[in-house]
Amino acid sequence: MSIISVKNVNKFFGDGVQVLKDVSFEVEQGEVLGIIGPSGSGKSTLLRSIAQLVKIDSGTITICSQQLVKDGVYADKKTQREIALNLGFVFQNFNLFPHYSVLKNIMDPQVTVLGVPNEEAEETAVHLIQRMGLSGKENNYPCELSGGQQQRVSIARALALKPKVLLFDEPTSALDPELTGEILEIIRGLAKSKMTMIVVTHEMAFARDTSDKILFLDAGHVVEYGDPKELINNPKNVRMQEFLKRFNNR
Repeated sequence: MSIISVKNVNKFFGDGVQVLKDVSFEVEQGEVLGIIGPSGSGKSTLLRSIAQLVKIDSGTITICSQQLVKDGVYADKKTQREIALNLGFVFQNFNLFPHYSVLKNIMDPQVTVLGVPNEEAEETAVHLIQRMGLSGKENNYPCELSGGQQQRVSIARALALKPKVLLFDEPTSALDPELTGEILEIIRGLAKSKMTMIVVTHEMAFARDTSDKILFLDAGHVVEYGDPKELINNPKNVRMQEFLKRFNNR
C-alpha cells in the first residue's frame, strides 16, 4: 500500500500560470522517489504541496492513509496537523534558527511540536548529532558551521520528529561541490535503513543509483516516471534526452 498518493494534482499561481499539470504518482513505504527536471519545472512546488507549504487547486493527495485534500477540498485543520506530523522537510537553505545552538535547533521542535520533555529531547538530539558526525558541535551556532554541517543539522532536526516520510528540496544546491558528497552519503544511509523519502535533486548519478523510482517533471507535466537506471541510462523520451544531454555537458 502506498504511503503517499498524488492524483491529478493541478496548481496555478496568482498570475494564472499553471505550475503543476495533472501530476500523479505513488510512493510505497521504504521507497525513495527521486524528482528531477529543469529549473522552473514545478519540482519544489510539488514537494511543498505535499508538505502543506503550498495549496493545490485541484486533485487528491493522500498521506499515510489520510486524505490531505480530495478533489481540491482540504481536510479539516486537525487532520492537516496530524498528517503534517508524518512528514519531515529538509530545505535547500537549511532554515535553521540562527540564534539557537545546534543542540537547541534539534531539541526545540521536539518540545514545541511533540511535547517531548526536555531531558528526552536532549537525549534524542545528542544521539542524532553523533549520527550526523557532528559530535563536539552541540553548542555551536549555525554561523559557525560549514554549509554541509548546517545541512546535517537540518537533517537531524527533521529526523528528531520521527517522521514516516522525509522530503528533501534540493538538499545540496546551496553547498560547495566538495561538501555535496557528505550530504548525499547521509541520504544514501537513510535509504539503506528503508526511510521513505522524496528527494528533489540535480544530482543525476545519485538519483539513478539511490532512488527506487524517478519522476521527470517538465513544465509542470510528468514526462517520465519509473525505473531510475532505465530512464537515466537509456532515456527514450526526446525531452528527457535533451535534459540529460545538457546536464551532462555542464
